[in-house]
Amino acid sequence: MTGSPSNDYQSGITTPTDADVKTSSPQKTGCCGVHKLGLILIIIGALMTVIAIVYGSALPPVINKKVKDGVVVCDTSDAEEESYYDAYGDCDDCNPYYYTLRMFNASNAEPYLAGEDSKLRLVESGPYVFRRREFKIDINFLDDGARVSYKSYTYHTFEESLSCDGCSDSDKFTSFDVGYLNVIAQAGGEKAFLMKLAAGSFSTNETVIEDAIENYGPQMMRWVNGLNSLDPVAMNTVASGGTVLTFLATGPQAIADLDLSGFVYNGLFVTRTVSQWALGYPSLLAGLGLGSEYVSSCNVANGWNSKCASCEGDACLDIWYECKQCALGASVVAINNVTCGIIEEIYAEEYGEEEAATFRENTCDLCEAFGLCAAPLPGIAEDSGLDYSKTPPSADNLETYIQITGCKDDSKILDYEEFNGYTSTALWVTTLGEERRNPTLSEIIAFNDYGNCASPTANLTCSAVEGNDATSIKPGGAGMTGFEDTLTQTSSDMYLDEGKQNVTLYSTGQEVDHEGITLHRFSPPNNLLVNSQYNNIKGTGWPVDGVQPLAFSAGFLAYVSYPIYIYGNTTLLDAVEITMSDGVVASGDSMYDSGDLKQEYIDKYVTYIDVEAGTGKTMVAHKRLMASYAVSYSALNESAPMSDVLWPNLEAEVIFPAYWGEESATVGSSSVDYYHLVQRLLKSVLPVLIVGIIVGLALVGGGFFQRRRTAKQHGHRKDPTGDV
Repeated sequence: MTGSPSNDYQSGITTPTDADVKTSSPQKTGCCGVHKLGLILIIIGALMTVIAIVYGSALPPVINKKVKDGVVVCDTSDAEEESYYDAYGDCDDCNPYYYTLRMFNASNAEPYLAGEDSKLRLVESGPYVFRRREFKIDINFLDDGARVSYKSYTYHTFEESLSCDGCSDSDKFTSFDVGYLNVIAQAGGEKAFLMKLAAGSFSTNETVIEDAIENYGPQMMRWVNGLNSLDPVAMNTVASGGTVLTFLATGPQAIADLDLSGFVYNGLFVTRTVSQWALGYPSLLAGLGLGSEYVSSCNVANGWNSKCASCEGDACLDIWYECKQCALGASVVAINNVTCGIIEEIYAEEYGEEEAATFRENTCDLCEAFGLCAAPLPGIAEDSGLDYSKTPPSADNLETYIQITGCKDDSKILDYEEFNGYTSTALWVTTLGEERRNPTLSEIIAFNDYGNCASPTANLTCSAVEGNDATSIKPGGAGMTGFEDTLTQTSSDMYLDEGKQNVTLYSTGQEVDHEGITLHRFSPPNNLLVNSQYNNIKGTGWPVDGVQPLAFSAGFLAYVSYPIYIYGNTTLLDAVEITMSDGVVASGDSMYDSGDLKQEYIDKYVTYIDVEAGTGKTMVAHKRLMASYAVSYSALNESAPMSDVLWPNLEAEVIFPAYWGEESATVGSSSVDYYHLVQRLLKSVLPVLIVGIIVGLALVGGGFFQRRRTAKQHGHRKDPTGDV
């Protein structure tokens, strides 16, 4: 019966064994594992979606706040960073700062003075590059971090590798002596200077003084110039054998037989090394003017020192100039040991240390007794005229700077409120008449009595300290797509110490690339120095478009301008022969094409800064300015120049360029790398957000699908006994 259906049925139904039970277990476990996989996918997908959303929504605001906070310093802890108190140093976040000097060498100064050449020939030389270090000390945050006050000093070192090939800071150039220009102008001319010198030394009798100047005037002036020359041979000639004291005590007969012929005794022009031009040098002429006044009028019983110390209110304003001069004189006397030592070293190079010590005893060691001091003249790059690279100055000898930090108002980041001790400058007098002209020496000298912004007269233009240091504008911030690339402002005011006023820099609309970073260019307007109704009260464009006169603040005819007077009146180029470094003589025809400045000269001479919009920081800067001087007419003889003793036939009021300088800085590689890192991080936000959400939701969906399918399969699976 084995072949019957009943037998088949019986054989199909067997009693389950242990083996049968065990073999069914894996099927149950697999079902649960697939079910758990769906849950895991849901959890992972949800987490990924949440992380993507949090990353995309939280990170940009955090970075944006970090960017905006990073461009300002608001408290003492941040000010302890080296990048703040030594911003031009060697730290990772520091940016080296350079001053590039280009002198105009007066190649025919001697024949020009002699009247043999009608034009002074000036040759543009350089570049000579000096690295600047600037240190902030006595840092104090005010008004809960809204403002910061500090004191500052600088020093400079020559960078041979960045300078012209074969150039050295010991190279020599001939140019104008600022000490001579200032002292002679303030006296009223050479003759007026000698009258004051005589009255303060060997005679107070007017007849004796007149006779001395008439007979010995040129010899007296050459003697003073030789003493001031820093030329060892000339200094030895005028000072050997105790001649200095003898001259001051007895008069010009003591020097009558000295051979003072030669260019070195001319006074107006001096030959100095590049280092001396850039960093400053001592002047016995300037020191004599300030020192003698201090010894004879300030530091005496019932002198100006006591009057200045005891005055109150308006009484102090009445004598403010005398007090100012006494303070300057005191500082010259205080520093004389250092500056006199510099002159001694120069003398020792020619005659040895022993004779140099004797020369010192007979000259600037007479400072406290007779006022024959050595005053430090400001250098072109280093305006202190002193070397602080080895020994920093005392904070007591430095003036205060106050800036708005930008922590409370990011539209005024680093705007100055006080600059080097002053909040405004007496810049110009508005009563010189309708004709644009230079002020006379009499007008410049008279300005000393009333040119005080603490109590300004109606005709006085005071230029307030305002504007920033051109390192920042309001930052645009950062977002999900990276740093903001649109400027928050299209203009920015920069305070220009050289011009004693603020200058507005405007966005040119030009975008430039710097190591993969898009920067926006700002530059001052081409017509900045063109006279207008707006700037006439500052004297801009007097006596001619293209210059900003500084006669009243400098004390003599001095001007600041763009290099080679670009965008100015081309008559400025006609009165002097300027050969540029490319060998081309500067003129309207050679520099301009159809009235437009040629591109090669735009690249070389125009000032600009390149700003990154997101951070608001200047990443590339080139500030280029030129200084020029002129000889005034004598205060005693309006038809003669102020060189009325030695060079009475010299043409007055011809504006000569002396040098132009470029201050430049470029953001460091560390800052560039950090910028790109943040930029990559920001640009990753959107892709991470999108991919994270898509993948996360896909995983969640896949997880639900997997769980549903598993559940459905489990529901369809039936127990075999039920089938039976």
